[in-house]
Amino acid sequence: MTSEKKPPHTFDPANWKKLESAERREKMNPARLAEAMDLQGAEIVLDIGVGTGFFAEEVAGRCKRLIGLDHSEDMLNVFRGKESFKKLDNVQLETSKADNLPFDDDSIDVVMHVNLFHEVGDVEKFHNEIKRVLKPGGRLFCVDWQAMKTEGGPPLDHRVPKAKALKLISEGGFLEIREHDIYAEQYVIEARV
Repeated sequence: MTSEKKPPHTFDPANWKKLESAERREKMNPARLAEAMDLQGAEIVLDIGVGTGFFAEEVAGRCKRLIGLDHSEDMLNVFRGKESFKKLDNVQLETSKADNLPFDDDSIDVVMHVNLFHEVGDVEKFHNEIKRVLKPGGRLFCVDWQAMKTEGGPPLDHRVPKAKALKLISEGGFLEIREHDIYAEQYVIEARV
């Protein structure tokens, strides 16, 4: 019997309203992540898998520039259509795959990806791209679902357990890896290049 690798679970853009619910805002308050990021106001932040901008809106108010990247133009259009987006003058949105980032080497201060890690097919390529675009000393924030039963999120067998995520990030060449205990259903891992 061979074990086949399951294709990554991906979020259906048609379900975008779930991402904007009051319940989600209570469970995953974006301000908690923004505070943990400890931004000083001069950073360029790349949010890979920005979706509807649920986290980006909060982070954008704390950095010089936020670049939101998503493979789904539909999700970016939801973000663009929000009243809150119209008030953000430092946000740039782009459509692209996460494993082929359309940015120069050493051009980004902080990369964040929220509830995306379980969707990544080639983790090594993904990490290499992140390291390529991060400036020396740049930081990565990886937020994803704990490997436990929850009301929302991807199927349990598609989740990347925290221990495995820590190992993959370490093997990816990231340093100074630490955890932030700010969400009950998600882990938050910070690392540097």
